[in-house]
Amino acid sequence: MSTTKLDYRKRISAAMNFISANLDRDLSLDEIAAEAAFSKFHFHRIFRIVVGETVAAYTKRLRLEFAANRLLADDRDDITTIAHECGFSSSQNFARAFKQRFDITPTEFRESKQGHKVSKDRNAASLAARYRAGDLTTTILDPARRDAMNATVKEMPEHHVAYVRRLGPYGKETCGAAFGALMQWAGPRGFAATGTMLGVYWDNPEITPPEKCRVDACITVPEGTQPEGEVALQTIAGGPYAVCGFEIVGDSFQQAWEDAFGWLIENGQACADSPCYELYHNDGSRDPDGRWELDICIPLKR
Repeated sequence: MSTTKLDYRKRISAAMNFISANLDRDLSLDEIAAEAAFSKFHFHRIFRIVVGETVAAYTKRLRLEFAANRLLADDRDDITTIAHECGFSSSQNFARAFKQRFDITPTEFRESKQGHKVSKDRNAASLAARYRAGDLTTTILDPARRDAMNATVKEMPEHHVAYVRRLGPYGKETCGAAFGALMQWAGPRGFAATGTMLGVYWDNPEITPPEKCRVDACITVPEGTQPEGEVALQTIAGGPYAVCGFEIVGDSFQQAWEDAFGWLIENGQACADSPCYELYHNDGSRDPDGRWELDICIPLKR
């Protein structure tokens, strides 16, 4: 029973990824069920139990959240274009759904930049949205912090990874649970010694309800690796990234993200609409001083 439950979770993650990659399309339930290798007769009920939303509600929410980020990212994009590219049949339908979700019209949301004020609890996803919205253009790095960061733009390879997904507020509890579950699988198979660890952050918690934010704990694995239980496989896209290297001690991850995006702004780079990730060069939980060595990797437009 336990194995079956974990297999359901893994296959539902595949369905979630498929929906995320096709928000501009009107996917049929048959297509989504086939992607997750479920019978169409049972898929809808299984999806609702695992995710806590129906397929339609989940798809609609992601479309609206993606549209909200688009509204903040570039005020040159007209609302009708955003509505169509986010899968809505008309700007009127989009405006109605948007107001139901955010209690504000798309135009009012864009003008107010609601939920995007600078604060200490910024995270990877919200920083990306703020950068695209132009809200961090006054950021100036402290010289000492600038010297401590090794930043460059480079082509990153694709990463073929095994991963465990958790839903919940970004932080030690959610991320720790995801990596703990992943390492229970990876350790006995030798991947902990040979693979590279990454953390992928999908959502902006200032738009997405924190309890629905997605984090993937990942480790690179050879082609042909067979996942088990809740562990699934995915490929993290390669391409141009801003790669900002840090050594972090203590609770300084948010400051590192702020510095990374500050460097990005100063160098005139534009973010792509795909998730950022952290690439780890050591396990800070095992370091005597609690020191983490990592790269913050921010996808860029070509």
